[in-house]
Amino acid sequence: MNMTANRTTCARFMRRRFAVDEHGSALVEMALVLPLVMALLLGIFTGGSAYFRKISLVDAARDGARYGASLKVGDNATWAQAVKDRVAQLSGGQVTSADVCASLVVPTGSDMACGVADPTGASTDPVVGAPASIVKVSVSTTAKVEFFFFSQNVNLNANVAARYERDIV
Repeated sequence: MNMTANRTTCARFMRRRFAVDEHGSALVEMALVLPLVMALLLGIFTGGSAYFRKISLVDAARDGARYGASLKVGDNATWAQAVKDRVAQLSGGQVTSADVCASLVVPTGSDMACGVADPTGASTDPVVGAPASIVKVSVSTTAKVEFFFFSQNVNLNANVAARYERDIV
């Protein structure tokens, strides 16, 4: 038997041996990468869900402030409860009226009712020459964002100030 035939047979045997060994490497690579991809997908899904909830809360607070700005004030407590109920209804069940703060204030420039600052220029209304009443609405709730073995509770807040449209209170 010549030396060249021996080398060829040996090379074929080595190639076959290494080719068989590579079949398991794809499975190992997938086992390493799959948990990372799944964690990323879970994070994207829960993060997107939390962002959607945030947008829904802001919309509910904004619509609640608009509702309060056009609602006639008979009794301050009744007015505030009506606004809170409206925001809870518009949130699609994400919050209860206990999670909502609604207040009708005369702006002073430093008033922080419901955690909402007075809008710039609200202390003097150019039409009536006096401060215009402001409706302040804030909503707060939590959302859970998960990344496989890691989860985080995120606070979702929405703060809105709107000019009261009926009368100066």
